[in-house]
Amino acid sequence: MKLEKNTRKIKCEMGACKNNADYTIGLKRVGLKNSIHVCEACLKELYELTGALIIPKSVETAKEKRRKNGN
Repeated sequence: MKLEKNTRKIKCEMGACKNNADYTIGLKRVGLKNSIHVCEACLKELYELTGALIIPKSVETAKEKRRKNGN
């Protein structure tokens, strides 16, 4: 995959968004739909959603494990 700045006037393809696409995500497949055009707002929202799943929590925010003997 690669992310490129879009120079053409194309609509964003994410859901019902009606903005013009600012970026193009190039996929490694052959065919007519080998890229996805997204606007900056949709790209930021996608980044936040994927970041919440992929980035692990820090050690300070993780819950402590309880010991079985009550200590």
